[in-house]
Amino acid sequence: MLRLVAICAAGLEELLAAELETLGVEQIEPERGAVVFTGQWADCWRANWRLRTANRVLVELASFDAPDGDALHAAARALVAGPLGDLLVPERTFAIEATSTASQVRDTRWAALRVKDGLADGQRDRYGRRASVERETPDVPLRLRLHRDHATLLLDTSGEALDRRGYRERTTLAPLREQLAAACVLASGWDGRGPVVDPMCGSGTLLIEAAWFAQGVAPGALRTEWAFERFPGFDAARFDEIRGESIPAPGADVQLFGNDVSSEALRAAGLNLANAGLDHRARLRRGDALTMAPPAAGGPGLVVVNPPYGERLPNGDDPWRALGDWLKQGFRGWKAVVLAGGDGLGKTIGLKPKRRWPVRNGALDARILVFELY
Repeated sequence: MLRLVAICAAGLEELLAAELETLGVEQIEPERGAVVFTGQWADCWRANWRLRTANRVLVELASFDAPDGDALHAAARALVAGPLGDLLVPERTFAIEATSTASQVRDTRWAALRVKDGLADGQRDRYGRRASVERETPDVPLRLRLHRDHATLLLDTSGEALDRRGYRERTTLAPLREQLAAACVLASGWDGRGPVVDPMCGSGTLLIEAAWFAQGVAPGALRTEWAFERFPGFDAARFDEIRGESIPAPGADVQLFGNDVSSEALRAAGLNLANAGLDHRARLRRGDALTMAPPAAGGPGLVVVNPPYGERLPNGDDPWRALGDWLKQGFRGWKAVVLAGGDGLGKTIGLKPKRRWPVRNGALDARILVFELY
C-alpha cells in the first residue's frame, strides 16, 4: 500500500476528505492543507482524475531525521542505494522543491540542493553516472518537507497543478481558481438538479465547475498528461479503465445563466464555456448583477457568486445587504453559496448562513457562505 497525500488550499480539507471517501480509499486523515490516505497506484491515478478540490496528489517515498544539511545529504544518498534505486535511474531527469517549518534548516533552496547532491552521489555509487536536473518538466518531480528537523521526501504524481483543467482559454482580473470554485459547489450541498445562476460570472469558472459536477464530468477530462505516466510500472490500460468509470450525473441537462457588467469578461466566459463543452447550455447577459432575474422555469437550483472584493455592488448603501435582499426576493427555495472576502467577509448580508467555511482565496482571507433560501 502507498501512503498518499492530496494537497489542497487551507480550509478545504473536509471537502477533500469527503471526495476521497467517495473514491473508496482507506485511512483518510485530514491535516492542515492536505488529506493523507492509503491506496494502490490505481487509487492515486483515480484521485488525480476525479478530485475537484485537490491541487496535487503526492506519494510519500521516505521519512528521516534531518537536523542539518549533512543528514539530508546522507539520507538521500542511502535512498538511491535502497528503495528508490529503480525510480531514480540516471536516464530520468529529476527536480526537487522544498519547504521548511520549525526546523534548523530554514533555507529551502539549500535544503533542496543538499538532497539533490545526495541523490546524485547515490546514483554515481550505484550506476556510475548521475541524472540531469530538469526544473520545468522533470521525469521525477520530488518535494521535500522539513518540519521540526524531520524530513519527508514525496513524489509529485500530478506534474502540472490539478487546477489546470484545460478549459480556461481567457481569464479576467483576479480569476477564481478552479479548486476553490469546485469547493463552493460542493460546500453548497446542491444535488446537481436545477439551473445554475451566477450574477457576477467573470470568466465562468463557477458555472463550469457546477456544470461538470452536475454532469459527472471528471475534472481531469481535458488534461493531456500527468507526471505519473512517466513513472515505472504505469499501466496505461488500467488508467483508461479508470477514465471510463461512471461518475454520478444528477443534472445531465443542467442549464447555466451568467451575467457580468464587463463585455470582456463575458467574452472570456463564452470561450471557456465552449472549451468545457457547455456553450449550448449557457445563456450570458451583460448588466448590473442585482438586476438579473431568476430563470423563468426550471428552478429551484443553485446561485453561485464571487463578488469583487473592495468594490461596491449596485443598489444599496451596504453592498452585502443589497446582495442578500436580491437573493431573498428572487430565489426562494434555492440554494446559494457566496464566496465572501474583503471588508466584513459578508457578515452584513442579512441572511443566516447554514454553514461558513473559512478559506484562503490566494493571499486573502475569505468565507464560503452557504444559504438555504426559504
